Amino acid sequence: IILATGAGHAHLGVPGEEAFSGKGVSYCATCDGAFYRGKTVAVVGGGDVALEDAIYLSRFCEKVYLIHRRDEFRGARILQEELLSKENVEILYSHTVQEIIGNDQVTGVMLKDVKADKERYLPLDGVFIAIGIIPNTGLVESLVECDKGYVIAGEDCVTSMQGIFVAGD
Repeated sequence: IILATGAGHAHLGVPGEEAFSGKGVSYCATCDGAFYRGKTVAVVGGGDVALEDAIYLSRFCEKVYLIHRRDEFRGARILQEELLSKENVEILYSHTVQEIIGNDQVTGVMLKDVKADKERYLPLDGVFIAIGIIPNTGLVESLVECDKGYVIAGEDCVTSMQGIFVAGD
């Protein structure tokens, strides 16, 4: 048996996220970023992918907010330095998205400043969520050894159970 179950993007799980998926909520800046040329967007996250997405979007969006729940990034220092050099990027440390708001399309987000315990509305044209990837291994986790949901295998694709192999990233 060859397993190639793939993975999905982690979701915020906030009101409006599902309703506006594809209508201003995206999980792929390189896929959907061009639709927001000259617009105002936010990237949610603090790892390498979020930093890379914000840098990429800053090249053609009028304004990019980077919303991160902590007061420092987990992403690589070199990406942080490049991001901080961008004049059209504003970083909102210690903020979380409470709700994604819109009509037919996203019009903004309700944010919470976790340090000040205050909420505020931030008008936006789009929201890019970059908070992680979740492997689709639920069906096989009881059959083969996994680490944080990822099937453990060698370069030969062999898993802990004879006859079961994996393929993919």
